[in-house]
Amino acid sequence: MGNTCIHKKMPKEISDIKRFLQLTKLDEVKEKAAGGESKKPASVSQHKKVLYIKKTKKITKFKLRGRRYLYTFKCQDQTKAQKVLQSLPSNLTRVELGKQQKKAATKKKK
Repeated sequence: MGNTCIHKKMPKEISDIKRFLQLTKLDEVKEKAAGGESKKPASVSQHKKVLYIKKTKKITKFKLRGRRYLYTFKCQDQTKAQKVLQSLPSNLTRVELGKQQKKAATKKKK
């Protein structure tokens, strides 16, 4: 009964492409509708979403880090993955994850 805040930070998997794209554009709409006025401190209202892209041979994963949740979308078709990349907003921060970062991390440990 006591710890209900644990469930608030759990990641969510999105299976619909349209829903995932809506989530990437959601904050832009809210900011425009608010007219720039906000009661929250500047550091909280200036939160930007980050999209992590991890490509493997068979699957491409898109992980969208929002203010509260981490949304994951998996795409097995490479052509669909390219279309998703093209339809993302240009001001969204993108980070490509791959084997290069893993190799760099293992070199630092030695």
